[in-house]
Amino acid sequence: MAFLAGCSTSPVPLNEATQAPASRVIGYQANISEGGQIIVTRDSGFPGGGCYATVYINGEPVARLNPKEKASFNVPAGEWMVGAALDGKALCGMNAERLEAEAQIKAGQIKRFRIYTSVDGDVSIKPTTF
Repeated sequence: MAFLAGCSTSPVPLNEATQAPASRVIGYQANISEGGQIIVTRDSGFPGGGCYATVYINGEPVARLNPKEKASFNVPAGEWMVGAALDGKALCGMNAERLEAEAQIKAGQIKRFRIYTSVDGDVSIKPTTF
């Protein structure tokens, strides 16, 4: 765990984040009329940086992000659960299976979340304005 620890990660403003490649964003990409959007950005920083962070929507994996990457998801209006967990072998797989946050999406609304790694190497997902 010491490998993952040391300092926490830092938020990345949406306009500075790199779009994750389409090959690693696999869900909720079709345009939806009367729907909204969930945008997830992964923080920058050392803790967990050698691991992908898997993004989940309603319990299903929909993307894998490296630090400083973002992905957008088009969802129907309603209640959604957005989750994240580190993905991979060895130290990458030692965290909680998935941590989640609730998103209530209205038509035309955009909600942003960030994937954060604490000084202890624990991953969480939080609403953000970044």
